[in-house]
Formats: sequence, C-alpha cells, structure tokens
Amino acid sequence: MTVATDSPPPATPFLDRAGIDALVAAGVVVPAPDAVWVSARARIAAGAVLHPTVVVSCDEASSVVVARDAVLHPGTRISATEGGSVRVGARTILGPGGCTLVADGDELYVGADGRCRMALLLAPGTYGDGCQVLGPIEARACTLEGGEPGDAHDVASRGALLKGAGRAAGITLARGQVINGAGDFRRARVEEQVAYHPARGERLGR
Repeated sequence: MTVATDSPPPATPFLDRAGIDALVAAGVVVPAPDAVWVSARARIAAGAVLHPTVVVSCDEASSVVVARDAVLHPGTRISATEGGSVRVGARTILGPGGCTLVADGDELYVGADGRCRMALLLAPGTYGDGCQVLGPIEARACTLEGGEPGDAHDVASRGALLKGAGRAAGITLARGQVINGAGDFRRARVEEQVAYHPARGERLGR
C-alpha cells in the first residue's frame, strides 16, 4: 500500500542540503540528510526523527506540522495540497512498514502518542491522542477518539484502534474501542479493546 521512494515527486520544491542541515541544527534528527525530502513550508519540530526515504510534501496553499519527538520511519510520505493540512502530534510513530498521510484540500489530524503502521490515511480524518491504525489499512473520513497511548495499563482508556486489513471509510470509534477488520471495515463489529486483554480487564474490574 505504501512504497519507499528513492526520489522525490518532481513538481514540489524541496529543501536543498543546506536547508536540511538547518533542520538538523535546529534539533531535527536526520540520519541520512541526502535521503529525505522536505518542503520548505513544512514545519518539523526539534526532536522529530526523519528516517531515510521520508518525503514531506506541501504546496504553497497548504500546511504540514510534525511535532516534537515524532518518528517517521523509512517509506513514510506526507502530502498536503490545495489548501489541505496535516498535523502529526508529539511522539507519534509513523511506520515501520510504510505510512502515507494525504490531505488534498482538507484536514488530517493525528494526535500525540499515536501509532500508524502500513496505513494510508486520507483527509478528512481525526485520530486523537493515543489512537492507532495498524494495517495494511486505507482509512478516509474516520474519527477516532483519543485517550491514553496504546500501551497504557488501563486498556479502556486507550485511544481508539483500527487494525486488520482493508478499507475503513466513515468510521467513528470512541475511546477504548477497536475494529479488527478484513475488507470493508463498515461490516466489522465494533469491540472494546479490553476484550483482547482479558487478564488486564479482570484485574481492572476488581
């Protein structure tokens, strides 16, 4: 679903090596400065990690913000065009296995402490703090309520979760809920994440 790239899209102006070096001087972690492509309009916070083959593309009418300590693994692509915006929260992890976020004229928000792996997220979409999309999954117009990170001891307090393989369109999940889908996620049951962690659930219920 997402493929690592060896070259940037040809129509987007990207920072030259001096611009990438300036990001590094400002605290962005770039292990291979000659193997990432970042638009000048994108805002990457100190502590964020851009691994090789990451592409962050943003046209003149759009915006991309990657918050502190977010990690973009190899093959991650972020694209905002036609007035669209992409926001990636602090400490959120995109990848490994490829992850693509696309906002064409709309808004895509991924909160803090989230995790997206083998995911294609298409705007509009809102994924609150601690939410996870673990694919391969194509998701569009989804709203996942935020909560605690995906490794929080209180499973019911975790951000909502999509996992499995297929397409999720127009899905809304509350905190602590999950869809484990195959194919069309609209046909899958909404479950409580605690159902996948019965031992923890029993302890929490005491």
